[in-house]
Amino acid sequence: MRELGGKVAVITGTGSGMGRAFAYRFAAEGMKVVAADIDEAALGETVAGIRAAGGEAAGVPTDVSDPAAVRRLAAEATAKYGPVHLLCNNAGVEGYLDGAIWEAGDKDWTWTVDVNFWSVVHGVRTFVPLMLEHGEDAHVVNTASMTAVITPGNMYGITKHAVLALTEVLGADLAARRANIGVTALCPGTIATNLFHGSRNRPARLRTETGQSATGKELRERMHATLAEGMSPDEVAAKLADAVRSGAPYLLTDHDWDERIIARHEAILGGAVDAVEVAR
Repeated sequence: MRELGGKVAVITGTGSGMGRAFAYRFAAEGMKVVAADIDEAALGETVAGIRAAGGEAAGVPTDVSDPAAVRRLAAEATAKYGPVHLLCNNAGVEGYLDGAIWEAGDKDWTWTVDVNFWSVVHGVRTFVPLMLEHGEDAHVVNTASMTAVITPGNMYGITKHAVLALTEVLGADLAARRANIGVTALCPGTIATNLFHGSRNRPARLRTETGQSATGKELRERMHATLAEGMSPDEVAAKLADAVRSGAPYLLTDHDWDERIIARHEAILGGAVDAVEVAR
């Protein structure tokens, strides 16, 4: 999809961080942006920012973990602007960080997996058939993570490995059908976002009685501070626009994680499980 101007983009998780930067960037490229987020106030700020800059945008409050909500998002986007050409499945949360993986409860698994993985499934199942139907050049971006290409250290990493696998299968299936739909697995590294404050949008029905553990709270704040020193979302957005134009199947934002990527794959090839350094 080399030409972006005049086409329609649907982007989830646009209330802040990379999602907001993607919305701004693709609007600046001349696309009509349908922004989605569960936080209606933050979503409104994103849409207002695009319009203030002269771009065209509409906001659709969306709980991406709900397949019916994602279908409504598609219906509203199509009704507003016509066929969707670019889908960015970007919404995500830090998920369970409060103990060993076997200590996570049903609500922890449901919240983390529903937002980080199932939302991407819902997006793919809803929008790809519509893209195939309208037949115009299109592209799907699924936000994975650098944790998807190293040894995962928590539930977030587990879900991002799943997103990467889903994206690779999607790309292969579309290629087998000779569809003119590109697919990119976006693997951001350390980016200045509010990822580790994702619990602010955790539904009440999925909150545990004990809440976050003391170690989980400390880890979230420490990692939030680390991210604050990272690459700007605007820089990621610029890289992503280039990746969409070129049809890149993968976009890793930097080379800071190369040693861990190589170590994991060398260990897999060598069968040396004990050589894998678990990233935490």
